Amino acid sequence: MSLLASLLRMRAHSTGNVQHAGQLRHLHLSDQPLMLLALKRTGPAARPLAVMLGTDPYRPELLVAPPSGSTAPMLATLADTVIAYIDACRQRSEHLPATSTKPARQRYTDAPQILVPNPQTVEYLKVLGDDLRFRRADDRTPGSRSAQRLGHWLTYLTDRSDIPGSAALIPVTDFLGMHWITGQSPLEDEDFATLLAWIDPPRHATSGRDAADEAADPAAHQPAGPATDAAFDNDQLAPLFHAYARNREQERTRTLQELNRLLATCMQPTWDHMWHAYTLLQALPEAKSTARRWDHERTAFTDECTYLTQDGRPRPAREQAVATAVRLARMEHAATAFAAERAADDPFVRAELRTTGDAFGGPVTTIEPQHTLRGPTGRTQWRPRITVSTTDPVHMEPGQLLACHTHRNARYTICRITPADGDTLVGLEITAGMGTVARPNHAVLPESGAFLVFTHAPDHYRMPEFPARDQTPWTHGGPPPDHPHPNDGNENEEEQ
Repeated sequence: MSLLASLLRMRAHSTGNVQHAGQLRHLHLSDQPLMLLALKRTGPAARPLAVMLGTDPYRPELLVAPPSGSTAPMLATLADTVIAYIDACRQRSEHLPATSTKPARQRYTDAPQILVPNPQTVEYLKVLGDDLRFRRADDRTPGSRSAQRLGHWLTYLTDRSDIPGSAALIPVTDFLGMHWITGQSPLEDEDFATLLAWIDPPRHATSGRDAADEAADPAAHQPAGPATDAAFDNDQLAPLFHAYARNREQERTRTLQELNRLLATCMQPTWDHMWHAYTLLQALPEAKSTARRWDHERTAFTDECTYLTQDGRPRPAREQAVATAVRLARMEHAATAFAAERAADDPFVRAELRTTGDAFGGPVTTIEPQHTLRGPTGRTQWRPRITVSTTDPVHMEPGQLLACHTHRNARYTICRITPADGDTLVGLEITAGMGTVARPNHAVLPESGAFLVFTHAPDHYRMPEFPARDQTPWTHGGPPPDHPHPNDGNENEEEQ
């Protein structure tokens, strides 16, 4: 936790009211997201108890698994609902012209977005996806193919949730925590009801703290899932389960109706909280870079649909070393780019980075607008220089590439860092966005005395070169020497 975040948390605790941690919303919000709440049974990790989902806040669909027997009918209905929502995003596409690195292609104009209450629900959906996508699909078992396809999409969505800046599957507690800081601990912020009470207390509450205390009342509080409360299991669920096991076939229908009413009552408050949080987040102005990241989301969705059409085999249960390295490299780049874009967009984020030494701000003291140097080809290059005086800690080195929020396309390289009396002088050279000697872009030059904030610039990303699978040692997934790999040409046969 940064110094600024700690200060805001202390202030929230002192005043009893939430503190803003940002001015802009940095994740895309669809006009019609799919809300999904899940409760799981104790016992097998992937066995569901109930799911409430839908795109209409007033008409949720509740799916309940029977206390005993097969969950296949319930999962088939869940698969039909989720896949219908995903297929609705594939109705229209746009043409993308060819570039220097990519051929012309089609891309869907929309992508699915599923909102869940918390990260624990994401982990449960990951387990459920792993279970479903390896189930055998055949035409004699109703719903088996749709359940397997649901497993594929759950795996895709949960994988996307690991990528910083992705908006395909969003835990709402994390989304709220990006923009508001409460006076309770980060662990307590994982409780959806108390977090929302801090952020937007009801009118009768004197403060967010009082509203959170009221929301945490054990007599009325229901967890947001996927795990249920032990007292709820013992006092309310267990009697219905025992009655279902004892009753005859005719009486089980009434027991299931009572179970449905109980679970609907249990999940309805969280359902209402989800749409309340969605309204609060939608009211925040969207950051400029959010649209670009949503474009990447639509591209990833289009590529996944193409994979399903052309191949469609389930992802392996365990990734090979090269696939894992590629995924981690993409996640690291996404994290770096997301942090840099948030800093460029949001002054709150820049202020937090200044407390950690990852950004600095100050007035421009000198400008050298005529500075030039000779490039590698002998041509004269225009490289204006400026000096910034700052009292912030500067944990950077000469040569570091920086960006400034006032000129998003410009890039600055640190030439020198000189400690002075009570402050630090940082010499910067403009290396991109300033034009050429013949056609200079003078708009990039700041005025003397202008206050500027500089942050780390996202580096130009180039995927590292990784070896092919047959070129890796057997300890990292490659075949043993002089022996073909048993799954070469059919990598997923065992997992299926």
